Amino acid sequence: MTFFEVTILPDDVQIKVPAETTLKQVFNDNGINFEFPCGGLGVCKRCKVSIIKSDGQVQEVLACQYKVNEDVTVNLPQKELKHAILSEGIDRHVAVDALIKKVYFELPRPSLSDNRDDWRRLINQQGIKTSLKVLQGLPEKLRQSDFKVTTVIAGDTVVAVESYDTTDKLLGMAFDIGTTTIAGYLIDLKTGKELCRVSALNPQTRFGADVISRISFAAESPEGLDKLHGAVIGEINNLIQEAVRETQYSNLDIYAITFAGNTTMEHLLLKIPPTYLARAPYVPVVTEPIIVDAAELNIKINPDGKVFAFPNIAGFVGGDTVAAVLAAEMDKADKLKLLIDIGTNGEIVLGANGKYLACSTAAGPAFEGVQISCGMRGASGAIDHVSLGEEYKYTVIGQTTPIGIAGSGLVDTVAELIKVGIVDKKGRLLKPEEIENDLGKKYRDKITTINGILAFVIAEGASGRPIYVNQKDIREFQLAKGAIAAGIEVLLKEYGAQTQDIDEVYLAGAFGNYLNPESACTVGLIPKVLKSKIKGIGNAAGAGAKLAIISRNEYERAVALSQKINYIELSSHPSFNSTFFNKVGFE
Repeated sequence: MTFFEVTILPDDVQIKVPAETTLKQVFNDNGINFEFPCGGLGVCKRCKVSIIKSDGQVQEVLACQYKVNEDVTVNLPQKELKHAILSEGIDRHVAVDALIKKVYFELPRPSLSDNRDDWRRLINQQGIKTSLKVLQGLPEKLRQSDFKVTTVIAGDTVVAVESYDTTDKLLGMAFDIGTTTIAGYLIDLKTGKELCRVSALNPQTRFGADVISRISFAAESPEGLDKLHGAVIGEINNLIQEAVRETQYSNLDIYAITFAGNTTMEHLLLKIPPTYLARAPYVPVVTEPIIVDAAELNIKINPDGKVFAFPNIAGFVGGDTVAAVLAAEMDKADKLKLLIDIGTNGEIVLGANGKYLACSTAAGPAFEGVQISCGMRGASGAIDHVSLGEEYKYTVIGQTTPIGIAGSGLVDTVAELIKVGIVDKKGRLLKPEEIENDLGKKYRDKITTINGILAFVIAEGASGRPIYVNQKDIREFQLAKGAIAAGIEVLLKEYGAQTQDIDEVYLAGAFGNYLNPESACTVGLIPKVLKSKIKGIGNAAGAGAKLAIISRNEYERAVALSQKINYIELSSHPSFNSTFFNKVGFE
């Protein structure tokens, strides 16, 4: 077998690989984080890298398609992107009653007149359980510490006994495991105080940007699920270490972790095969909350620590939605509330007074830059807002030279083009000579043809490359926004309510946080009559995960909520297709 050397910059890593190996396989096999939004199908063209061949020739290639048949040097431009990961969420005060507790005991020593067994001496009440492991170590633990010990209790179970008083060290971490990003919060479980927060890109993006790509990867080979599981666990452990480095504690002081993620993310986290989530009727393996030992998942916290995974609702509405509904307290609403979380999927929940409906739409890829010519996620260099008034304005994340356009910038651009008559009600981008609006005429010079497709140029990017939205991008956007709008209408119909009955609209997640409500209503993503009722609630999934770890009552509320939310499968709903087609335009 012939081997060639691949040198990867900027880290100057040298790897020997067999001939005909794709760069995607090289990156995946060697743990190199690089995004393949379409899962390596060569469709999105987002995995472009510059290679220097053995003869010195420089070439731009798709990493998912290029096969190594000579020594090459690869430059990874994505390593320098600083992603704007949202960790702020809606906050509310709750009484501290953590999922894991510590209780200190100073016990009387045994005597002939008090010869109770060691376990009953420690726990003098019925209904409290423990493990064989705890019992095996109990006699020496008690005597070596002069019968001064601390019990670590999860619910009705003693999970550990520690020598002397260790009640000052009791931490937890709450995680929002997103398809794109991971956010973690280190919590003092005695006080409920947040000590610090950490975040990172989900390294599973190198196997595909969306859940379907990852489900497919997991099913392709026996190693697929192992790689996806290992990637997310590895990043979680990195974030745990990063969090404790900012404090005087260690990872061994963490005894509990809550995880909120969509159904696929939770399956991959728990190493449960997600195969049938992608096949009709889209059945998950489990929707109930899962409680496991952290050591079983190789999560590097206290060996006796526990992991609490949020309950899911259905195949495409998961624990992150449950956590967001919990954070927004929709279970206490007596007036109709609508929650929308647009990520790589779009989850929608409608309800009040104990009646809740939910659905999911495949809208996120367009809003996160996939299939959009200059689209990208919210990172340094992404245009996030655009205004076409008497004065032309746009803003860039990181206040740097633009290199692409984020989802919020795409919504703004389309909305502004509609307002000034450059895009018509059917979504057609007009030619310069067709524009009749006086303000729109002011921007005729920004309309040009790029790669044979009519486009509106937003800005000049790095190396003079234009950042633009073309006719194809607008069509992709119409499909994505039409799916969300149709989902809202179907839920209203099933609920037996009218749009005007909605009292408040919660926009959750990073996209919702940066979205301009007026633009969202202009393009028809959200009904216009709800514009004044829109409220951004940030990373509500992370907020819900924090609430659950601080308060057992909140955790139990989340479990109860998951059982009350009824899921509507849009793909089989009789009116979804007709509703969707009616929502594609900009009427």
